[in-house]
Amino acid sequence: MEGRNHHESCGMCVTIIFRTNPIDCNKMPIWKWSLLKEFGMRKLIMAAASVAFAVSALPAAATIVIYQTPGAVQPAENVLFQGAPPVGNVVFGFTNISNTRVIFTGSEALATPSAGQARIEAVDGGLGQLSFALDPGFGFKEVEFNIFGAGATATQAVLSFTDQFGGNFSGTYAIGSGQNFFSARAFDNQFITNVSFVLNGTVGDVRQFRIGGVGDSSVDPGGGPVPEPASWAMMLAGFGLVGATMRRRKMLHTVAS
Repeated sequence: MEGRNHHESCGMCVTIIFRTNPIDCNKMPIWKWSLLKEFGMRKLIMAAASVAFAVSALPAAATIVIYQTPGAVQPAENVLFQGAPPVGNVVFGFTNISNTRVIFTGSEALATPSAGQARIEAVDGGLGQLSFALDPGFGFKEVEFNIFGAGATATQAVLSFTDQFGGNFSGTYAIGSGQNFFSARAFDNQFITNVSFVLNGTVGDVRQFRIGGVGDSSVDPGGGPVPEPASWAMMLAGFGLVGATMRRRKMLHTVAS
């Protein structure tokens, strides 16, 4: 005999089906009880698989966040260009505190103004692309720079930030004719190992480079990046499947005995 009960919760009516004659597990034959338990485990596995499918579309939490507000990130060190002069499309800068080398690479010949000023421009006066990183094996937690749009033909920039695991965090942003500050901060166990931008035109120069939190990015202090939700769900579904298999083998052994 079955009855129905209606439970009002959060404005939704939930129908609950219950039995007035509960199953007496002690009086049920072993083979029937084994089948019932196996059926329940199958339902559990199906539910776990459904959860895995549902969350597979959810993105992983971003671990490098990009900002477009001046001062949103305030890295500790300025990058100065007072070392070796530019060599073709490569420029070397050094931070003012730890004297960490920063390598800048462009798609064209680069130039730096008078020594000490944190500014890079193209030899022909129009800069359209630039990337920079530390020496291999090192990264940083924070970065800020200013794409200076004086005399610019560019109206947007595609920024990309890469972490030590090869993950890429990027976005497309509008730029104006004056100062355009961009910054980024790495969270959890991430390091920023490369920064690059590509413009849909050219700008006068890029200036006011700052970085902070320099460290050894070849060492993983916490086991890698945070897994995606789908990975957690699939792992739980796998554990459920293993448990179901072990239970089924145990039940079959009991029935056979």
